[in-house]
Amino acid sequence: MNIKKTALTYNFDGDGNTSSITVSLSGNEGADYLNANMQVTSEDLTSGQTFDDLTMKDITTIARTKLAKATAQDAPKA
Repeated sequence: MNIKKTALTYNFDGDGNTSSITVSLSGNEGADYLNANMQVTSEDLTSGQTFDDLTMKDITTIARTKLAKATAQDAPKA
C-alpha cells in the first residue's frame, strides 16, 4: 500500500520548545484504506537528537516506523 504524508504539525510547550510532532498518514489499495495520526515524541529520537536536528523526511520516517509497529500482528497460532 502506498502511504502518503498528508500533514505534519509541530506541537509546542509553554516555553515555545517543540514538544512533539504529529504526522498524518493515509493510503489506500483497492477497498483497503488507512488513515493514521502518529505522534513523534522525544522518546522516539535517538540519543543526542533533537527535533531541531530532524528534516521533514526524518520525521516522516520515524512516524512510518511507529505506524508499522503499531499495526504489526503476530501470525495466528495453529
